[in-house]
Amino acid sequence: MVQLKRNLHPLRNDFFEQQLKSVSAELEGVLIDVLPPPNTRLHEAIGYSVLGSGKRLRAFLMLAAADLFSVPSEIALRVAAAIEFIHAYSLVHDDLPAMDNAAMRRNKPSCHKAYGEATAILVGDSLIPLAFQTLSSLNVPKDIQGELIHELSRVIGSEGLVAGQMMDLNQEGPIVTEEDLLTLQRLKTGVLFGFATEAGAILGNASPSERKVLKNFGLLFGRMFQMVDDWLDGCEDENVTGKPSHQDKDKLTFLTLLGPKGLRKKVEETLKEVLEILSPFGEKAAPLKEAAQYACQWVK
Repeated sequence: MVQLKRNLHPLRNDFFEQQLKSVSAELEGVLIDVLPPPNTRLHEAIGYSVLGSGKRLRAFLMLAAADLFSVPSEIALRVAAAIEFIHAYSLVHDDLPAMDNAAMRRNKPSCHKAYGEATAILVGDSLIPLAFQTLSSLNVPKDIQGELIHELSRVIGSEGLVAGQMMDLNQEGPIVTEEDLLTLQRLKTGVLFGFATEAGAILGNASPSERKVLKNFGLLFGRMFQMVDDWLDGCEDENVTGKPSHQDKDKLTFLTLLGPKGLRKKVEETLKEVLEILSPFGEKAAPLKEAAQYACQWVK
């Protein structure tokens, strides 16, 4: 069973990283169980893109949110797996030559570099239905299952994650204002974080107010996460990030918009908001708060 310990004061990154690794190890077992065996080139490429790497922050947030309502971990882990399948698909497609044309991902060649562009496209195409197949096989009440499927399909579609990708490619007009940038961030990054934390509340049959708090936490966490990602892209090398640096040098980002000093201040302000939004849950939300503090540690 996943054990999320509450140790917020003082925060120790090594303590949180141990929790993250523990959750990742349990999740890895579920991912292996759900994925088709790697007996074809396509399935081998799917495993390459999903297994053995990544911080699993979205999955961790989902599990921590579910833990607030004592959701059995075997159920929560399956939902976390579905989220990881969607996240992996988005990365595989994001790295394609027609998108960001990134050669590295998670400290290894991106999927299209390792297996070819056509295979990478099919990997992403395969992971989307696998996520919904995973949700449709959950042993939960049908209304909860239906709500999870509905919400995930909404946030990854043409008014969610895909819309964010279109904006990032300047296919919906140039990104020139802070409002544009916040919309892009919410669609491309925030909505999946928002689903992750809201999914924990859905599984836990939370009240509407509790569900709203957790969804808003995820959305705000996603905003902060994108700010940190922009910082890393502009201020760190790929040995730290596991992917090419300065990929966004020709785009409007939080770093180019605010500058290093302004971005550092904005991250600090957003972290304060993220922590405050969880106040209704008190110390029970310590793992979520630790995740937020951990996520912004690189901005110095």
